[in-house]
Amino acid sequence: MKKKLILAITVSLLFAVSSTAQFQFGAGIKGGLNLATQSTTGEGAGVSVRQLIGYNGGVYGNIFLTDMFGLQAELAVCSRGSDWDDVSYNVKDKLTYLDLPLLFKFQPIKYANIHLGPQFGYLLSAKQEDKDDGDITDIRDWYNSLDVGLAFGAEANLPYRINFTARYVIGLVSATNDEEYIDPWRNNFLQFSLGFRLIGDK
Repeated sequence: MKKKLILAITVSLLFAVSSTAQFQFGAGIKGGLNLATQSTTGEGAGVSVRQLIGYNGGVYGNIFLTDMFGLQAELAVCSRGSDWDDVSYNVKDKLTYLDLPLLFKFQPIKYANIHLGPQFGYLLSAKQEDKDDGDITDIRDWYNSLDVGLAFGAEANLPYRINFTARYVIGLVSATNDEEYIDPWRNNFLQFSLGFRLIGDK
């Protein structure tokens, strides 16, 4: 009798929670512009680092547990790297990653949210362009396969199912290994993207 009572109470509670929950699901596509750079402790040795213009593009999916709080995951191909020189080099490191941001979203008003969370990147390719003679070198062995960063930004939910996102990603680990670069280099980039909502309102 006691087991049946506990079971009945448990089922009732689960039904009450599921019936009152207002989960909202969303999904879409997005793409845009990256302004990438790299930071290194080698800057004190005469390294000058400048931004490199790149791209981002992929898909996203989210779930809002309430009207204000949600979680979002993305899968996107994104470029990184930098335009840099020192006494010996005048080059561009052009990197391409498959990125997986996992974001916590806070939406205090209907048309805008802020978000924060870790981002994991898998290196797809790494090329170095010599700006003096145009030669291209494969430098994938100089970089680690996994890149980890902290992403934070803001997003506007616009009419006609359009989203506009501005986000900054700070590298938390060294993108390079000690194969060629003695000092660690970290990826940092500013990202702008337009999205189209295929499902949901956010």
